[in-house]
Amino acid sequence: MEVAVRSVWAHNFKAESRFLHQIAPLARHVALNVQYPGCVFGHGNGRSHRDLTPDERYEVILANVALLRPLQVGIAVCTDDGRRFVWEFNLRGFDVASPKHARDPKSVAYLAGHGVDFSRLPQDGIDGFRLRWLLRDSGLIRARPSWATFTGAYHVAYFVTMMYGEKLPHSLNAFMEMARQLIGRQLYDVKRLAREHDRSCVGALSNVVEKLNVMPPREGISKSKPAGTGSMMALLAFETLKKKLGDDMEKHRHELCGLQVV
Repeated sequence: MEVAVRSVWAHNFKAESRFLHQIAPLARHVALNVQYPGCVFGHGNGRSHRDLTPDERYEVILANVALLRPLQVGIAVCTDDGRRFVWEFNLRGFDVASPKHARDPKSVAYLAGHGVDFSRLPQDGIDGFRLRWLLRDSGLIRARPSWATFTGAYHVAYFVTMMYGEKLPHSLNAFMEMARQLIGRQLYDVKRLAREHDRSCVGALSNVVEKLNVMPPREGISKSKPAGTGSMMALLAFETLKKKLGDDMEKHRHELCGLQVV
């Protein structure tokens, strides 16, 4: 089965919006991937992210999300009848030529080498409020699917602030409540589920997918579309882990790697 990453810019946003409206109410599983220009803040005392408490990790995430602008949002959907679709929304708002827009140069260089067209984003990208209203109006949120992400702390944080159109709250508990209000209780981190399934199932998403023997469709999955490909691979891994773990996965709802766990 061919599953193409549907790259969305301002010129085809209306057409893709109409298609998403057809698919969104049928969503059973959704995977999320947000690409952003790295991180510029760490914890003030120099400790590694792993050694911080969840509240301290959230402070770091809060500072970075408040300053840095998202670049792409990948949304992969599996419908009730088993069909899969994936969109990659390219966002306006970050200008690589502007010194006012914070970034980690190494992250920008990495993303540029993996298909993010930084020169095109300011002119042809989508305004965040248009994507927010599309996802709310399409029925995707109302469908209350299961949501998956991989190492999801930043993905969910950017998604929450984009979907509410406001800054993140100052407390971790308030942030998690916002996430529950937005996308429901069925939120899972593929990295956490993979570790529960097999302690050796660690590392990058590509490593986890290989360990799980998840084979993506040969046609249409492009490594040059990082947000779209990342969301599709997370969706395939989530569906595999759901079958393997069954009810055991429920105890890991709303446990995000990089926040409550590492």
